[in-house]
Amino acid sequence: MRLGLIVNPVAGVGGPLALKGSDGAIPAHLAAGAGVPSLTSTRAATALAALAGHPCTIVTSAGAMGEDAARQASLSVQVVHAPATNPSAPSDTVAAAGAIAAAGVDLLAFAGGDGTARDLLAANLGSLPMLGIPAGVKMHSAAFATSPGTAGTILRHWLQGHGRPPVVADVMDRDDQGAITLYGAMPIPRSRGMQAAKATLAGSAAADLERAAAALSRELRDEPLAVIGPGATMMMVKQALAGQGTLLGVDAYAHGEPVAIDADAQALRALAAATPPRLVLGVIGGQGFLLGRGNQQIDAVVIACARQKGLTVLADAAKLVALHDATLLVDSGDASLDRELESYLRVHVAPGRSMMMKVRAA
Repeated sequence: MRLGLIVNPVAGVGGPLALKGSDGAIPAHLAAGAGVPSLTSTRAATALAALAGHPCTIVTSAGAMGEDAARQASLSVQVVHAPATNPSAPSDTVAAAGAIAAAGVDLLAFAGGDGTARDLLAANLGSLPMLGIPAGVKMHSAAFATSPGTAGTILRHWLQGHGRPPVVADVMDRDDQGAITLYGAMPIPRSRGMQAAKATLAGSAAADLERAAAALSRELRDEPLAVIGPGATMMMVKQALAGQGTLLGVDAYAHGEPVAIDADAQALRALAAATPPRLVLGVIGGQGFLLGRGNQQIDAVVIACARQKGLTVLADAAKLVALHDATLLVDSGDASLDRELESYLRVHVAPGRSMMMKVRAA
């Protein structure tokens, strides 16, 4: 079997820096200057590790765009493209996709985020099935597996001939103002290991959430340190607590007063080291992610510090009911920590009301 592979080495570097994505060259250079490594190749290699011992050739681009990950996984490699820029640009992704498709593959795996998925739409690959290995800051599209390990399992089943006919998945992306746009669709493997596309909140639930956010904000005024994640629901909490905060960022408050607005990973680590934080999170509708989607600046170090006080989660009840198996997902980038976080969690849905949800590693 022949598997295509594209790795976007720029994907995900914006997360620890509190950027709202890693599209374009500026985040890549900022990340390089701040000493932020790209973990995309490692996440791709984690997925490819599931193919060890199976006859498979990885058809890919040179170096960081795929070759490195394939060789790290000790798989047979055929390089059919080399990026024209360093770091690679969206045009390199489009060109690599065309070269890989022309070489003949059964499926194209890509490691990146929503921007990478949009680039592959632009490549016009027709009915070639694709599978996203989650490695970006934004992953609202339904083209991604829930984790690199799950992506590997899906790839192995596909290459072993156990994959069913592909289905069509929405490709979505969010701009820096929080607006989410549907850009198109791509064929993906049919598997329960694929994440759903992000869902939005119905207006009828807003009143319950606003009251719950106000109640939670009164609790947080007594907290020496509260770290509050991104999203519209969390913005309700921030506004009720301090009258300010960022929609797409992670903000920190001490006794209700802002101490770090739109904080990056370094700032959050410094705050958490001095004061164990109360970590307040929302849930991504349709997907069920608590950690690892749009809030990568809350890294394993901060999460470990916050475990002393536990996680506080506020979400719309209808979104929770719609989730598969009533399960919330974590993908912190630290597999052992994700397993430690597996438990049952009480999620606030309205004043005096909550739902018990299962938390598991993605």
